[in-house]
Amino acid sequence: MDYFLLFTIVFIGVEGSIYKNLKHFETIHANEITHKVVKRGTTDGSHPFNKIKEVNFYTHGRDFRLILTPKRSVLHSKFRAYAVDGDGKETSVHIDHDDFYHGRVFGETASHVSLHMEDGIMTGSIHLPEEIYHIEPSWRHIPHLDNKTMITYKQSDVKFSWDHDDLPPGQVGPRICGYVKEGDELEDEFEGRNQWTREHHREKRQVDQYEYTPTKTRCPLLLVADYRFFQEMGASNTKTTINYLISLIDRVHKIYNDTIWQDRQEVDGFKGMGFVIKKIVVHSEPTRIKAGEAHYNMVREKWDVRTLLEVFSRNPQNREVCLAHLFTHQTFQARDSVVLGLAYIASPRRGSHGGICTPGYYHFSFCFFLLVSLCVFSSFGYLSVLTVTRPGVGFQQGIYSQRLLFGPLVYRS
Repeated sequence: MDYFLLFTIVFIGVEGSIYKNLKHFETIHANEITHKVVKRGTTDGSHPFNKIKEVNFYTHGRDFRLILTPKRSVLHSKFRAYAVDGDGKETSVHIDHDDFYHGRVFGETASHVSLHMEDGIMTGSIHLPEEIYHIEPSWRHIPHLDNKTMITYKQSDVKFSWDHDDLPPGQVGPRICGYVKEGDELEDEFEGRNQWTREHHREKRQVDQYEYTPTKTRCPLLLVADYRFFQEMGASNTKTTINYLISLIDRVHKIYNDTIWQDRQEVDGFKGMGFVIKKIVVHSEPTRIKAGEAHYNMVREKWDVRTLLEVFSRNPQNREVCLAHLFTHQTFQARDSVVLGLAYIASPRRGSHGGICTPGYYHFSFCFFLLVSLCVFSSFGYLSVLTVTRPGVGFQQGIYSQRLLFGPLVYRS
């Protein structure tokens, strides 16, 4: 049985000031946060409870007491991070894995906390049954505050782009994402839906008791930040950029890992699908190129989003992972809307090009790796939407969360 899901995680960049995009937020200074180590093992080890840390602070009318342990599950066993200069020279960057934590709120059994802490500054989220709280550095949104200040806000206070009533006439809210099919994948969509539906009904009669149990549950990622993202979202600091990307993917991983993937309502489905970061590449400056060449990180005043994705798909490093994702900070227009993400997707047919873990695709003497996607960040607000789709059936399920963006992907058994 060919089992596949089209799933999308979208970082919707919402332009504008923090006051326009949040109903309410508060600030907290690093001096107002207390830290203490509750338990430390006699020797260093990988056991999750070898080190337990307690963090206390007050915001939004309540005291938070967080019980945390170091978290490394989102990083591949062979994880590497690099800074790349304009000539393509890679320099290895050391990342302290113990700066990433997860845990719970003391006294709240149904809570979950995911945080990155460095020099007293926290970035992350606190999940409680009734609300989700977010913490991040203030410098991205309120530049006049010092670099030891953070903002905190509730997810329920985020103003989604489609909630804004001040859009000019004829302008619609941002598009969730775009996708590209290549070569033979440009088949007639109606025929494709009919074929899938026929196969679906035929197989359903034969395998009513069939339940799928995945054996490969982690998708290795290559994350690439171009020089624009490095400057604007990473404050021209390589470690800040890398830590930010890890925190984003940690949130994406939790959404996917907690999702129940269901083929039909009468079966239990399965969960535990997620991501690990195998490599991060941060471009600290534009890539210098020869005349007539093109590079996704070169200086170019205006990119067409599909052209950018195509150029990125030629990156030979993409062959090392199941999905390569480009992070940028620029605007792409499509008619009356803003393109916030784009990806290649596959069809349900085996051997098709595009989607997770697809092999190289040769076209016009170039080798393309159509397992790539890109997303666009703007000055504030990364709101994520997880969509699970079975083409031809019309089943769609959405989970709204806060913070991120991915493009459409296809998973096959």
